[in-house]
Amino acid sequence: MKNGLVLLTTLLCLAACQPAQKIDTDLQPSIFDWLSTEEDLVTLEIKGDLTHLFVDRHGEDHYHPASLKIIRADSVHQLDLEISRRGVTRKKICDFPPIKLKFPKKTLAANGFANFKNYKLVTHCMEGEVDYVLKEYLAYKLFNQLTDKSFQVKLAKIRYIDESGEVPDEEHYGFLIEANKELAKRLAGKLLDPEKYKIARVDKEQYKNMVLFQYMIGNTDWNLSRGHNIKWVQTGASDVPSPIPYDFDYSGLVNAPYAIPHPQIPIQHVRERFLQWRGKNKTELVPICEKFKAQKADFMQACQSFDHLDAATKADMIGFLETFFEEVEQETFL
Repeated sequence: MKNGLVLLTTLLCLAACQPAQKIDTDLQPSIFDWLSTEEDLVTLEIKGDLTHLFVDRHGEDHYHPASLKIIRADSVHQLDLEISRRGVTRKKICDFPPIKLKFPKKTLAANGFANFKNYKLVTHCMEGEVDYVLKEYLAYKLFNQLTDKSFQVKLAKIRYIDESGEVPDEEHYGFLIEANKELAKRLAGKLLDPEKYKIARVDKEQYKNMVLFQYMIGNTDWNLSRGHNIKWVQTGASDVPSPIPYDFDYSGLVNAPYAIPHPQIPIQHVRERFLQWRGKNKTELVPICEKFKAQKADFMQACQSFDHLDAATKADMIGFLETFFEEVEQETFL
C-alpha cells in the first residue's frame, strides 16, 4: 500500500510539474469570427469615458479604457478593451469619429479567442445620417463577391454609453473590419510593409479586379505607389503581393456629403468615374469585364435584398451600378 501511495504521489507530481501545453491559436476563433456567426447584424454596447473622442480633433490619438458588451440572441458577453479615434479626414469632420478597438491579449486568451487584437470600427459620421455607413458596408460586400482577397466586414448596431455624462448616449449602425493580420492568415499569406519592402510588381489578376471594382463604385481615393487605402498581402507560393483595398466612403456609390475627388484627378464629382489604370493596354481589362458582367445579377441582388436601406436608396445604388454596366457593354472606357 505504501509503495502504491508513493507511486501515485510521484505520478501526480510529474503531471503537475509538466509545462503547460501551448494552446494552438490556429484552432481558436478570432473575436471577429465569433461575431460573424450572427446571421445578420450583431448588437454591441461600448461604454466608457467617451469625451476623448471629441476633443482636440487635430491632436494625437491615444487609447482609453472601455468595455464592450456583445448582446447575442442566447447570451451576453462583456470584454475589457481600449478605444481610440482613428482615420485622417473623418476624425476631423465627422460628428462621431471612426474608432480603433484594441483588446488586451489576456482578455482574448481568457475568452478563448485567437490573438488578433486590433480592429477598425467604421461609425456613422453626421448626426441624423443613416445611409452612408450602410452603403460603404455594402461596397465591401460587393468586393467580397469578386474575390476572397478582400477585407471581411461585420454589420453592427452599436449603443455608445458615456460614463462621464457629458456625451449623450446614442445608438447607430456601424461595422467592424477584419484585422489586417487576420486577413493575411486567412489568405495563408503575410502582410508586407511598403516602407520596408519595395513593391515593384503586383498580382495582375488582383490588380485588375481592384482597378475595375474601384471604377465600378466610382472610387478614386486610393493610390498604388503610395499604398493609400491599400494593404499588401503576399499569399502562398506567389512571389508578388496582392493589393487589397479598403475605405470606400469617398466613392460615388456611397456618395457621402463630404466626398470630393482628389484635385489631381480630372473629374468634378465623385459620381463621375475615372479609370486609374497603370497597365500598358486597357484591353487587358476585357476578360475582367466579362467576369464583372457575370457577377452583375449578384451585385444587384446584394443591394436589393439589403433590408437596412430604404427602397429609394437601394434604387439609387442600383442605378449607379447600371451606368457602369452600360459602359462595360459599350466598352466606352477602354
